[in-house]
Amino acid sequence: MVSLVTGKWICLFGAYSVCVNGKPCSLGISGSTEKLFQYLLINHGVKLRREFLADLFWRASSPARQKSALNSAVWRIKRQLGEFGVVDLICEGHTVLLQLASGVKIDAYELSEIVHDISLDEPMSEELASRLYQVLNDCNATFMDGVSDDWVLTERERLFNIQNRGMIILMHWLGQQRRYEDALEIGRRLLAADPSREAAQCEVMLLYVVNGQRAQALRQYQGFRLWLKHELDIEPMPETKALYDYIRMGFNTEKYQKASKPTESLKSDSKVPTVNFLLGAIDRSRHELYEMLSSQLL
Repeated sequence: MVSLVTGKWICLFGAYSVCVNGKPCSLGISGSTEKLFQYLLINHGVKLRREFLADLFWRASSPARQKSALNSAVWRIKRQLGEFGVVDLICEGHTVLLQLASGVKIDAYELSEIVHDISLDEPMSEELASRLYQVLNDCNATFMDGVSDDWVLTERERLFNIQNRGMIILMHWLGQQRRYEDALEIGRRLLAADPSREAAQCEVMLLYVVNGQRAQALRQYQGFRLWLKHELDIEPMPETKALYDYIRMGFNTEKYQKASKPTESLKSDSKVPTVNFLLGAIDRSRHELYEMLSSQLL
């Protein structure tokens, strides 16, 4: 349930509903009518042909029954949603168009707009970071949970990637603000949703290091390595292994120099920082170390 602010919200994450002044309202529609409404919401502002919608939701019926079913569904949507004042369903000729009423927001679109509006070339403000954090929390559920239509699965995958991108942006920002515990919270949540993101695994390892949890950083790598072996029968990338090696023994120059076969990706021509560079950075602030490691590895 989205609870960003008071007002009119149409929620599509989790068990979706319409909210008026922050309170859920029963729509009184179900089955194909409800799915049609959901589809129109996802495509609000776009004129859709009646024949296309009828075939999409009543494919097993004859053309005459499809037309009748669509007309009935449109009538129900207009009747049930009219009292809430959240949408306007416009039927002109062979098209159907759903428009949102003024001030009405959809959680999925709010998430997409905030993430897409963030410029990676400009510092993110505290206000924007707070909005992003709130939206990610309020959209922390499966998109249209319980619905498995092909068009829903496609949209769910798209929004899942947007969620992950938003979490990565927020995790980086929190790390740069030296709010390491908060950044780790987002990182763990990101990896719980998608453990295959190796760059995020590295980021979380770095966050553990600058947060004084070196042992946890090593455990993070070992857990990821076992997951890759079990799920895909592959090893982590050389850069990830190099980071692990550095965390494990890079702070001890003498121990590293005695290693018979240093990790190949730690050579000077690698994108991974050299040991001397990293050891020299230890005397700097935790914030500077975090930024340098991140810029070199991710």
